[in-house]
Amino acid sequence: MSTINFIVMWGMWWLAWGDVDEKAVIVLYRQPEFLASRYEIRVNNQLVATLETKSFIEILVREGVAILESSDYRATKRVLKLPVKAGNTYFVKAYEEVDFLERYLRFQVVDAETAKKEMTKCKRNLKVIQPD
Repeated sequence: MSTINFIVMWGMWWLAWGDVDEKAVIVLYRQPEFLASRYEIRVNNQLVATLETKSFIEILVREGVAILESSDYRATKRVLKLPVKAGNTYFVKAYEEVDFLERYLRFQVVDAETAKKEMTKCKRNLKVIQPD
């Protein structure tokens, strides 16, 4: 994603959601992965989206601790408790781990520069239900 596209995307997002100073933004993304599953993403126990490879979602959350959960059809869950402050943007990389009998999605908080580089092939998923 070019810098111009990135700026335009954030500008369009801001126009759509208005004043983000009251909430924090979590950008959750996945890079391309071979034979990867799609995962349901819950924030504070509310289903917000399904995350596939090569995609990202933007989630508005209240200040405090945002609890991100992922699960696939077998209900294997992973949880990230992320302290967030209103007006800030947090980038979280999700990647699939495969163990002997399990598959699950791991979360890793990354800085904006790393996310910008890694999100070049990701498309925005617009089917996001914002948590209360």
